[in-house]
Amino acid sequence: MVRLTNKVHRRGKRAFTLVELIVVLVILAVLAAMLVPALTGYIKRARKAKYIQKADEARIAAQAILDEFYAFYGGDLSEALDSSSNTAQNVNWWKGDLKRYGDEVLELMGYGRGRENGEPYILVIGVGHDEAPGLTDAQRNRIYYVGYIEDLGEPSLFYVDGEWTYQWPRDTGDLIMIGDQKGMNRNVLVTDEGNIPLRFYVICNRRGDDNIWLASAWSSRANTLQGNSQGYNGF
Repeated sequence: MVRLTNKVHRRGKRAFTLVELIVVLVILAVLAAMLVPALTGYIKRARKAKYIQKADEARIAAQAILDEFYAFYGGDLSEALDSSSNTAQNVNWWKGDLKRYGDEVLELMGYGRGRENGEPYILVIGVGHDEAPGLTDAQRNRIYYVGYIEDLGEPSLFYVDGEWTYQWPRDTGDLIMIGDQKGMNRNVLVTDEGNIPLRFYVICNRRGDDNIWLASAWSSRANTLQGNSQGYNGF
């Protein structure tokens, strides 16, 4: 009687068979295949949200400085534009006589100049063009466009009339080029308000040259607003 009881007890403690282990491993593999993409997607969405939040802080700071500027100068842009460092459509707030305005934007963000002080790699804003006929003062003071790269190798992020996107705006038809009365190329944003000609203020440019926009024969495509908006898989 005692011998039978021990035999039954030993049977109750038998190990898993190889088939049972394989079944368990297959189930775990299926669960991992389902959960890992979902978790990866969550991490990517969280990174995107954080990146957009930092870029939007830059937009808000720049708009605050523009509002202060317009209030102080009564809409007269001569102070903001009168600099030998300006090039065509770009008003340089990252170098030359007007660098102090870019410094104020960074200060409002809690940053300073240089990567070690949190300065974005590229930050440029597009505001209603001061010389375009028919625009109201509010349109000349409103940020319609932002181009942003946080650091080397990071993706380009664009604010286009109220929406953030990682896609180069010229590919969407939102931003077009026309010639103005002076023969210059002028960027025009297509909005619900109509076509808004833009003037650009370059606040940060750690690249160090004026080719922050496109690839060209004489400059690398990498780390330009267009170059970092295509073929980037980090996000």
